Amino acid sequence: MNQLNPTLWRTCRALSGNTRIRLLRQIHEKPGRNVAELAAAVGIGRSDASQELRRLQSRGLLRSSRTGAHLVYRMEADPQVKSAAPLLKALESALSDYPAERDGEICEIAFGLAYPRRIAIAQALLAAPQSDNELGAALRLPGFAVFSHLRILQKSGFARRQNGRCHFQIPAHPLAKALVRLLPPA
Repeated sequence: MNQLNPTLWRTCRALSGNTRIRLLRQIHEKPGRNVAELAAAVGIGRSDASQELRRLQSRGLLRSSRTGAHLVYRMEADPQVKSAAPLLKALESALSDYPAERDGEICEIAFGLAYPRRIAIAQALLAAPQSDNELGAALRLPGFAVFSHLRILQKSGFARRQNGRCHFQIPAHPLAKALVRLLPPA
């Protein structure tokens, strides 16, 4: 298995958290609120909100600024994080186009690529449909790991089985499309 830049899977891991997505929705819908207001809006403590917001900021998806004594977060891509701008554009599209009831889709899609082995499997399937055994041999993974990761990729919409082979597919969700464009070459 080739070494991957950890940015994509770590960003996906951050986006697979329901609380973080709820905070992003609040920032998207009412920009300019401080941490205490955001915490109250999603029903968590200030300390937890601050920690979750810092996680998103570390992935390049938020900018913070001081307004008096308050720290305010805005959805703004960090130019030093290559993947931030396209992901933020996709997230803003999803938050604008879909109701809050569908925010779980963001978490599920992100979780699909929130682990280096799943990214490696996705890369292999992008190259060509393969059986579980072929994937295991090519990636030097035991059968149970291939099966487990493929099940998650299927649930997130990135893979489907047909005639004994696994095929890569791109879910229609804007985040999924952005993530596929950011997959490093195999």
